[in-house]
Amino acid sequence: MANNAFNSLNREVALRNIQHLCPSLSVVLINTYREDIDLFVDGATLLSTEGTTQGDPLAMAMYGIGILPLIKKLQTCDVTQTWYADDAAAAGSTANIRCWWDMITKAGPMFGYYPNASKTHLIVKQEYVQSAKGTRTHIEQYVKNKISEFIGEVKILSAFALTQPHAAYSAFCHGLIGKWTYLARTIPHSSELFIPLENAIRTIFLPSLTGQSPFNDTDRNMLALPTRLGGLGIINPSLMSLYHYTTSVNVTSALANLVITRATLMPSDLGIQQLEEKNLARNQRKAMETASVIELLAILPAKQKRSVEIASEKGASSWLNALPIARHGFALHKSAFRDAICLRYGWQPPLLPSHCICGSIYTVEHAMNCPSGGFPSIRHNEVQDLTSAFLSEVCHNVHTEPTLQPLQGEHLKYKSANGEVGARLDVAAQNFWGKDHQTAYFDVRIFNPFAQSYANSSMSKCYRKHELDKKRNMKKE
Repeated sequence: MANNAFNSLNREVALRNIQHLCPSLSVVLINTYREDIDLFVDGATLLSTEGTTQGDPLAMAMYGIGILPLIKKLQTCDVTQTWYADDAAAAGSTANIRCWWDMITKAGPMFGYYPNASKTHLIVKQEYVQSAKGTRTHIEQYVKNKISEFIGEVKILSAFALTQPHAAYSAFCHGLIGKWTYLARTIPHSSELFIPLENAIRTIFLPSLTGQSPFNDTDRNMLALPTRLGGLGIINPSLMSLYHYTTSVNVTSALANLVITRATLMPSDLGIQQLEEKNLARNQRKAMETASVIELLAILPAKQKRSVEIASEKGASSWLNALPIARHGFALHKSAFRDAICLRYGWQPPLLPSHCICGSIYTVEHAMNCPSGGFPSIRHNEVQDLTSAFLSEVCHNVHTEPTLQPLQGEHLKYKSANGEVGARLDVAAQNFWGKDHQTAYFDVRIFNPFAQSYANSSMSKCYRKHELDKKRNMKKE
């Protein structure tokens, strides 16, 4: 709010004040600024007689300490001040604000601080004009107006989601949610006011995004879970508003008290206090989410329960968390995105063929198992080729489907082991272990976790079973 404050600082007054307020810095600052400083511009020499020098690492400290007497002088006007470098703000009654402005206009130039009215704004909120805290009626009307704006944005994004659901999902999670989260942090007792927004999300946005409708409470709670727990991270604003407000109050309470009490120094442990509060809030949210998952899994059908467990696997949600940047191959077209969502939650994808090439009724589970349809081979080869491509960046002589050496008297430990001539693995790479040019072999196993044979096995047991099967195929005595 001041004109060129750093260059206009009264250097003589500032250095004298620093001698009394911060003697430890006074010597170096006096040695630096007691004489006029030469500035060389296009062969000419200009003398810098006031202010601090741009690029000086002590410039901010000199300015802050030099302006402290002005700040203390302004405290007599009974306002709450906040300063950041040369930007000042004051809060209080209109009479006290006028006193503060008159005083800073009169006393500021003595310190080299010249207030600029054209860069200054007076903000008067209706609730502070009517009462100290504002009426509940006014606050509710304000929130309702903001909610109406958010609903309009949700409708616009829903229309966009019809053709670009992946981009719409990313915009919702990385942008739109932050707007009403900020509002919830600042307004107490607002849960019921967010219900219309939640209704718009459930009845307009989610059907446009997923191609599925209607959504019951169980489905909605499932999609509200974070992606790492098998959800989509599309939170319910009505249920989360109290958490956001409480967390905001707890994290900012120490800093707010410093502003209210007009403290001139910030405690050294303030950052630690805020970090502890943030960690506590984070742990509370994780506990809430874990409890929601346990409650949800108890009522979900077996197939959908399995779907959530698989979606909770490490890395299973990377495609959702990544920004849909087309040039990196991360953007999915509308059918691919909606099919992926259906597969994630055990829903029936649209436009499936009626019969498989083998003649059986076509279902997702059949496609995952049928060798005639080719889908198991496609899934296997994609993993194989991706593994080979990544290994090629760090290893030598990487190739796919390497032929193993024939047996010449060796005996494999298990009868089920593959001892045929021409036996192959999926990928081979030299120097994977970093020495002796040894070749490492990798084998890929793809399975259908929804198969009946795995219905009573956890994913970790399924992984372990196939790992042991692979080892039995190759282990020697």
